[in-house]
Amino acid sequence: MTIITLLTDFGTTDPFVGVMKGVILGINPQVELVDLCHGVSPHDVLEAAFLLHTAYRYFPPGTIHVVVVDPGVGGERRPLLAEGIHGYYLAPDNGVLSYLYASGEIQRVRALTKAEYFLHPVSQTFHGRDIFAPVAAHLSRIGRADPFGEAVIDVVKIDLPGVEKRGRGVLIGSVRHVDRFGNLITNISAEDLATLPRPWKVKIKGQTIQGLTSSYDAIPPGVAGAIIGSAGTLEVFIHRGSAAKTLQVKRGSRVRVETAVSLRRARRGAWPKKGRSG
Repeated sequence: MTIITLLTDFGTTDPFVGVMKGVILGINPQVELVDLCHGVSPHDVLEAAFLLHTAYRYFPPGTIHVVVVDPGVGGERRPLLAEGIHGYYLAPDNGVLSYLYASGEIQRVRALTKAEYFLHPVSQTFHGRDIFAPVAAHLSRIGRADPFGEAVIDVVKIDLPGVEKRGRGVLIGSVRHVDRFGNLITNISAEDLATLPRPWKVKIKGQTIQGLTSSYDAIPPGVAGAIIGSAGTLEVFIHRGSAAKTLQVKRGSRVRVETAVSLRRARRGAWPKKGRSG
């Protein structure tokens, strides 16, 4: 049984997601459908790209991921079918697969040009229903990508925000996602942090957090903390509160991590030895 996941900005108040499921099940009623997320901020391609990146590796090989966050629907952008190490990805050519390209997950990409696999007539405003859903269903039956179009290499890729290292003791990153709890998920990975001498302190929007905690409840309610979250990156949170609201932080805000020693000690070479605690 093939799994097809759906990641959209359609929300749950309109029938768009249900209609896509109906199209898929009408072609292949044996698939298993998984709602990955339908709460992506409207038109927010970068947010969708990040969420897909954090989720795809937890599905069985061969899973088909359908991503419809498509502000350019009906325009010149192409519908794509990407073949990855772990599965297949159906998405508009608008950069929503950028994290997967950067990670090396994507191996080949095809433009969807074989109209016999689409629903007709094709709406100018709902390619999720008329192109991506039926192609996903047919792909689940056929099991290979080559019938759906020719290979392409000139795909759109978003310049992803990186992590800057300053000297030996400072990392500058940014908030990549704010989850529904108000936790601030950054692009600073555990591997990035391992390059800094310990102990660390995290600075964001005037707040300084000393070290990392082992769990959310390791600090008192209402206090800000930092932790390595489930995405494998630094996460700033407030125990039983919203860090986004309390600190008034949005996606894109700068995050600074530095080793907690004075500049004078650093200039003298008195860097602390690596220890076990954050």
